Formats: sequence, structure tokens, C-alpha cells
Amino acid sequence: MEKARDILALGMSPPPRVLTCAFMEESQTRGVDLSTRLLRGVEAGIVGGVAMLALLICGSLLEGRGWWSIPNLLGSTFYGVRALRAGPALATLSGAAFHFTITGAVGAVLGVACGGMRQRTRMLLSAVLAALFWYYFTQTYFWPRVNARVPIYAPQPLWMLSHLILGAGIGATLGRSLPKPKPMEIVEASASPRMDGIE
Repeated sequence: MEKARDILALGMSPPPRVLTCAFMEESQTRGVDLSTRLLRGVEAGIVGGVAMLALLICGSLLEGRGWWSIPNLLGSTFYGVRALRAGPALATLSGAAFHFTITGAVGAVLGVACGGMRQRTRMLLSAVLAALFWYYFTQTYFWPRVNARVPIYAPQPLWMLSHLILGAGIGATLGRSLPKPKPMEIVEASASPRMDGIE
């Protein structure tokens, strides 16, 4: 009370309330944390998308098809059936861009949803299971409404395996940002407790 009277007597303004500042600082920290998770998820989705597309391109080459067949299949969403018969062209670029948009969005959702996990193994397993769920969701709901040619012409079972690779890439990339687990300290316990001074 005396301190408050001295402040008023000197004509000084009282200091700002601590609760308001602490609350604002906490909300700003949460906002930065959420945006960091989102950006890490987008990065992880693109990394997983590169691994997924690389596997699909390798599968196309092994089957004797052009490397552009999968990007063109995705590009047929915008260019129609003619993209399937074309070589590398704008349909290839648009299909690749569409692919990375989808995988980046999947990674962003996983980054926000699973970004609070502290164990790398749990993060990896969650990402693989989420990618498997995404595969079944796209096969039954997304692609039939967006581009029905994808579930028809996509190579199976390589298409499903590529989604597992997507999940593994997302989980590994997100897990890389987690702190490394500390080695467990081994405490050597004696077989029998010491009884000094007890006869």
C-alpha cells in the first residue's frame, strides 16, 4: 500500500499488469508453435511426396513406360484424357505440382495433429497409418469425384506402397525435428544392501 501511495504522489503511472503480459506472451508462443508445426508438416509432406513420386517413376520405368506416365495421370485432372497419351509436357508439370500440393497438405495436417509427439517411433507409426488411411480415403472418395482415371490406371500394388513411403517420409522428417532421446543411465545396484554397523 505504501508503495502504491508513493507512485501516486510522484505522479508516476502504475506498472502494467503482469497477468495481461503473461497471457499475451503465452498466446504468441502458442501461435508460433502452431505455425512452426504447420510449416514443418508442409516440408515433411513435400519430402515424402518426392520419395513417393520417385518410387512410382521407378516402377513405370521397370514396366517399360515413360517416366512421365504417373505425373501425366495426375495431370489428366486438368487436361483430360489427352494427357494420358501425351509425352512430357504441361500436363506433366501440372500433375507433379498437383501431387506436391496434395502431399504438402497431408503433411501439414499431420504436422499440426502429431507435432506435439515426443517419440520418433510413435511419430513414424502415426504418419504411416495416416498415409494408409489417406490411400483408402482417396481410392474410395477423393479420386472418384476429382479424377476417376487415377484409381483405374494407377499401378497396383505399387500405388499403395508409395503411400506407405509417403507416410514414412513424413514421419521421418517430422521426427528429425524432435529432440534426440537421452541415453538411459544405468544404475548399478548391489545385490544386497550394505549394513554398516549392524551385527
